Amino acid sequence: MWRQLFLVNFLVVLCGMMCGGQVLQFGQCVDVKTMQYFDLEEFLGQWYEIERFPIWYEQSGDCAYKRIQYCGRRVEIEHVYVKNGIQFLLHLNTTYVPGDEAVFVVKESNIDPVGIPLTVLTTDYKNYAIMYGCKTSDTLGLKFITAWILSRQPILPEVYLQKAYHEINSLPSVSSVYLEKVDQSALRCQAHWTAHIQAVNFTDDE
Repeated sequence: MWRQLFLVNFLVVLCGMMCGGQVLQFGQCVDVKTMQYFDLEEFLGQWYEIERFPIWYEQSGDCAYKRIQYCGRRVEIEHVYVKNGIQFLLHLNTTYVPGDEAVFVVKESNIDPVGIPLTVLTTDYKNYAIMYGCKTSDTLGLKFITAWILSRQPILPEVYLQKAYHEINSLPSVSSVYLEKVDQSALRCQAHWTAHIQAVNFTDDE
């Protein structure tokens, strides 16, 4: 009970402070079609963020990319970005069941207190990918939505970008108007030092 009250208060404050840092909508998340015959081995590696929905833990950082790799029996997703001359590496462990839907289950933690699952909507593994997430808060009556257009290179050719826009606009209650471009220029990628942030999962007792 204490944990639920804490989370509600935290989210209320978070929404009030960062209304421009997260896409929020009223209502429930709806089921979306995930990538069929998803091959995790082919998907592993580094993906540059070309455009994204704003989300609090990336703080509109520049030169952002995701590195997806095995960490023991789990899959770790590193969210990396540069802000104010500091490169932040957020280490987030996920649960993925091979042969299941292309969904990485994320537990609530200090990095993502909501625990938004990350879904691979489509990818050709070599050029581009679209990741999407949605999590409903029944207490607040809100859904938290996020999405990324990813590329194996810092620049994504227009043909793939248009495909990504079409895919995102086909989702219920989602629009490409939420997307913000990520600056991948060499100047913005310069960092003086690196900060590693490890996820600490919340438990029922916290």
